[in-house]
Amino acid sequence: MPSTWTLDTPAAGLAVPAPVVQGLLEVASAPLSAARLLQAVQAVVPVQYLSLVAFRRDTPELVEGSSRDTQGRDVVAECFAIYRRSYFRSDAVMRIADQVAWRPAREVAVLHCRADELPVAGWRDDIYVRERLTERFTLLHAPAPGAVQAIHLYRDDRQGLFRQDEIGQLLALAPLLRQAHQAALQVGAVVADRQAQVAQAAQRLARLAPALSPRERAVCARIACGLSADGIAADLDVAPSTVVTLRKRAYLKLAEAGLPADRMGLARLLA
Repeated sequence: MPSTWTLDTPAAGLAVPAPVVQGLLEVASAPLSAARLLQAVQAVVPVQYLSLVAFRRDTPELVEGSSRDTQGRDVVAECFAIYRRSYFRSDAVMRIADQVAWRPAREVAVLHCRADELPVAGWRDDIYVRERLTERFTLLHAPAPGAVQAIHLYRDDRQGLFRQDEIGQLLALAPLLRQAHQAALQVGAVVADRQAQVAQAAQRLARLAPALSPRERAVCARIACGLSADGIAADLDVAPSTVVTLRKRAYLKLAEAGLPADRMGLARLLA
């Protein structure tokens, strides 16, 4: 039988190594990244693959995986396609996801399942045997009511089965991983909203100020959405001095067209 746990706080007295803290901070301060999350876990316990899954209408959807092998195959995507097509309804994760859906956001449910505990032989053969996987360690939580997210960690036969002390370390780390995961989701939502605002502002600028170059329009749209010169530089992957030059050129063209040529004016114009 797979093992399950429900946790809501880090283990008392847990000493989190500095590299793990740094890794979790990096996860929490940027849009969600499976690679960053896998790196943070690997600082504690060796794990070969990681997948991030969302549950929508009782159906799992792959958000992202970190799994490139030496031949460049996306192992997670390949295996998830097989799982989604044939086996997810037999997965105990689906039952646990239903239970987690309306629990407090701080709680995390954990499921540990070895390959030999899978209820369907085809599932085991088509995925676990084929990819030489030994087990899966899953963390489930609901950042918002009904919106369940899962972090799946996989070991293969190069790493063997989780030892009891490694399971203990993952259980202790689980609430911290949940917090970092939720923070990354929130950052991603903010970034997506900002990108939508910038795209809308750029479209309005294209109609109102056709004399602007695409680069000048990109800078002005971000100015209207409240980004600083440094933020715009990071967003466009250019030097801050380039942003300043593009801004000066754009403001001259806007003034010539009788349009606002300052931050507040652009914000009002493109609101």
